[in-house]
Amino acid sequence: MASEDRFRIVHVISHGATALPGRDRKAEGTERLSMVPSCGDPGLGTDVTLWVQEANSLPEPMLFLVDLCRAGRAARIGQLMQIADDQLHAWVIAATSPDKAAYDGAFSTAVAEVLEEIAANGLDTSPSLRYVRWDRVTSAIQLRLGAAGRRQKVHSTKIDTSQPLELPFFPNPNWISDPRQERLQTVDAPVRAFVADLGAAHFIDRVGDHFSGRRRQLTALAPWLDDTTAGGLSVVTGAPGCGKSALLGALVCAGHQEIVRAAPDIRKYLAAQQPDGVPSPNPMLAAIHARNRGLDAVVASLAMQWGLPGRGTGREEPWTAPDLIDAVSSLPDIPPLVFDALDEADDPVDLMQRLLLPLVEAVRPDGLPAVRLLVGTRRGSRFQPLLERAARQDTLLDLDNAPNDEIRDDLARHLAMRLAELPGYREASRRAVRTTLAGTIAATLTHDPRTTRHWGPFLVARIYGRALERLPVPEDTTSAARRGKSVPLTLPGVLELDLSLRPEGTRLRAVLSAVAWAKGEGFPTEAVAAVAPEFDPEVGDHNVRELLEAGRFYMRTGVESDGSTLYRLFHQGLADYLTAQPYSRGGPE
Repeated sequence: MASEDRFRIVHVISHGATALPGRDRKAEGTERLSMVPSCGDPGLGTDVTLWVQEANSLPEPMLFLVDLCRAGRAARIGQLMQIADDQLHAWVIAATSPDKAAYDGAFSTAVAEVLEEIAANGLDTSPSLRYVRWDRVTSAIQLRLGAAGRRQKVHSTKIDTSQPLELPFFPNPNWISDPRQERLQTVDAPVRAFVADLGAAHFIDRVGDHFSGRRRQLTALAPWLDDTTAGGLSVVTGAPGCGKSALLGALVCAGHQEIVRAAPDIRKYLAAQQPDGVPSPNPMLAAIHARNRGLDAVVASLAMQWGLPGRGTGREEPWTAPDLIDAVSSLPDIPPLVFDALDEADDPVDLMQRLLLPLVEAVRPDGLPAVRLLVGTRRGSRFQPLLERAARQDTLLDLDNAPNDEIRDDLARHLAMRLAELPGYREASRRAVRTTLAGTIAATLTHDPRTTRHWGPFLVARIYGRALERLPVPEDTTSAARRGKSVPLTLPGVLELDLSLRPEGTRLRAVLSAVAWAKGEGFPTEAVAAVAPEFDPEVGDHNVRELLEAGRFYMRTGVESDGSTLYRLFHQGLADYLTAQPYSRGGPE
């Protein structure tokens, strides 16, 4: 066992006493807590609070699980409460408060049940974390006590949950040793979201999820982002699923210095695909993915990314949009800013009016624009001021208006890469079949521009590629062409096809419908388990984890402050459809 993994756990269950025999209870210390031994006479050797204090001086960490009346005294030792979290060596989870009784070993039963659950599923802790976090464990024990009808309130060693501390007592069975993922978790959330939207969180082993296409747009935007004397506005728009976020994600993952530091392989892959379409790594490139974020959070993240000094005299004051714009206008060089998913922000119009438009209009002392701003958003009357400004400057990129043959060729290339990774298509003898199938699907999805403008063909093709895993492999090119012409033309159509091919499809649809309602970084497992039975009663606690795993293709995951895994759908178009149609066909309206 490695030295950092060495620890001890002491579990105490007995009667508790707060005074020595023959002493007046009024004379007892406020921190004293003795375990009553089998002889019935507590003494100096049975003082649990002294055990804890002594354990703190030992080199290896020790956890005390204290199931005694008034056990909270052991968790609230004044001397130890003054020590920084990362310097403590003794930790306590106590059955009850410092002045309340504990009953019938209920705490010990709850602890045993939680430890069994940790061994089984890690309390749904993210695979990026080696240990289940302290507050996740203590909350689970308290929930077990409450479910058993106990009024005991768990007391534990207090920690600062804003600074997650890794304690070795509860190893996470879900943990996957992945230094790259651990580095990515240190990237600011509004920036890290670009990695997820590119499908690059596991770029090496995510079969068929590799970015391709949009070469013309990349070769236009990458040099513009690199131009230290350029400023102004560019806007990328188009239908849901046309590839806006993937395009912006490719630019950010190649150029944002924090992402390049954490995952350099993403940039290398993108550069190999399109050498002229990757911006240079730039310490001043800021990126904001606005999904479910408001003005204050966006402004705070930009101030941090641009390295702006803290505001206020002797204390930190939050940045405001006007102050941020003034500060940016005084930077030595014009910084680039990539701002995606404006339409998915908490208040998109507020963000546009109070931050984005003023940023575009801001002028530096040398007369140049203050920023180079690249915005990704859906079309809509709400965003007309932004869209019209970009159109007047000839910097509005509508991905739906790209030449049809360009979209078709990009789509065929994407599908060919996808099919080449599928077991039934990867053999050399299947090359003609997969080439014909990819080309026919691309031609079918781009045949009617009206369909392209409503449902992005890349999103439909991506889901159809998953459905092809379950459909029989065409025997020849004629069959492949027939299969390609049968591809559904809409997001609802291709989603329902994929789910219909899976034995768990109805239950999986209910789980996806539940996740569709998630905001921010997503829903934890317990929230999905609470909501999904509304859409299919057969979904329960016993199978929700299996269904979440089965639906990983449709998911993006995040990490809650307590370490638990959060789930959301990988595309807003899916969420829009499933929140509007959460029940299976034939289900209740």
